[in-house]
Amino acid sequence: MDRLELLTWMTRNAFPAVALLASVLALLAWALISGSSSWTGGGFNVSGPEMPWLKEMLALRAGMVVADVGAGKGQLTLALAGAVGPVGHVFSSEIDPARVQALREAVADASLSNVTIVEARTNESGLRAGCCDAIVLRRVYHHLTEPGAINASLLRALRPGGQLAVIDIPPLFFFPARSSLGIAPQVVINEVTASGFEMRQLRTDWPGRGPLESYCVLFRKPVRMQEQQHAPS
Repeated sequence: MDRLELLTWMTRNAFPAVALLASVLALLAWALISGSSSWTGGGFNVSGPEMPWLKEMLALRAGMVVADVGAGKGQLTLALAGAVGPVGHVFSSEIDPARVQALREAVADASLSNVTIVEARTNESGLRAGCCDAIVLRRVYHHLTEPGAINASLLRALRPGGQLAVIDIPPLFFFPARSSLGIAPQVVINEVTASGFEMRQLRTDWPGRGPLESYCVLFRKPVRMQEQQHAPS
């Protein structure tokens, strides 16, 4: 079939053509962002442009306590450990048992004493209350099956005024607003703010992977929650 014949067939068979295109795009997206059936997103490149952006977004500095939720292979965890330094700390949370073990081995191989591996569940990050100044979910949120419970867990884990960065991929073209291939920023904003967070910033120019776009939404745990927690009953 030459090009003209292909165009003629697509014109006469619009629905099959759209379905075929959708299948091709889905396969392409899966190939680019796959790598886990759990929470893990695409691999983090420590020498890429994301880390400087993340440092600026979260105002990362030595001595901070941060969490990498859905840590996967641990590239971001190791980068965060370097950013907060030996006087800071990183909690690396992962739901897949095999990857939890791999994370422990990666941290041991890197001789890092400022990283704690945390086992998560579908409805719980595994982070203790008030442990963190900042939390990062990178290409993880669209995998969550119980986002409300996870968001509540993250809110508890942050100190008042602490920040949450959600980095993810918007859905492709006519795909649903939420699927295994991405999630619309507004869905993330609606769900996270419903749990008690304040939305601070949305960046739609976040470095992507291949042809796929990315975005980052920054949230904050309200400072007033500390006042409420210490108010007399």
